[in-house]
Amino acid sequence: MLIRKAVEADYDELVQIWLEGSIDAHHFVDPSYWRSMAEDMRTKYLPMASTYIIEHDGAAAGFVSMVDDYLAALFVASEHQHQGNGRELIRHVKQLYDRIQLKVYQQNDMALQFYKRGGFVIAEEGIDEHTKEQEYVMVWQKNEAGGVAGCSR
Repeated sequence: MLIRKAVEADYDELVQIWLEGSIDAHHFVDPSYWRSMAEDMRTKYLPMASTYIIEHDGAAAGFVSMVDDYLAALFVASEHQHQGNGRELIRHVKQLYDRIQLKVYQQNDMALQFYKRGGFVIAEEGIDEHTKEQEYVMVWQKNEAGGVAGCSR
């Protein structure tokens, strides 16, 4: 297992992981929405983010993308799920950032529970302007002793 910074040559593979994962995890959103966003993911969102890939035997197993302290994407290829790859990617960005914020759809219970186990707390509720689905804003904060502090909201 290796975690490394993504480069442009990785984008096609990452978009494929993202697209398959988005359709699979968000059964409540029309798959055509995700397909329509694939080119923006490749040309706009990945280039603007700091993206880290977890590799197994030279192939991408998953990735995490950060824009400042915002976790914009965390996806693990289906054949590499439930093997600790997501936890390793979260652990990696927690070493780089003192505070991490993210949004997760309320209906995506697996992701919601994953983030809660990782020390993220719900800070607020909202509606995704693109899909009109209810979502939570979740926050993780490193405290002075290096642990996790709750969110006061």
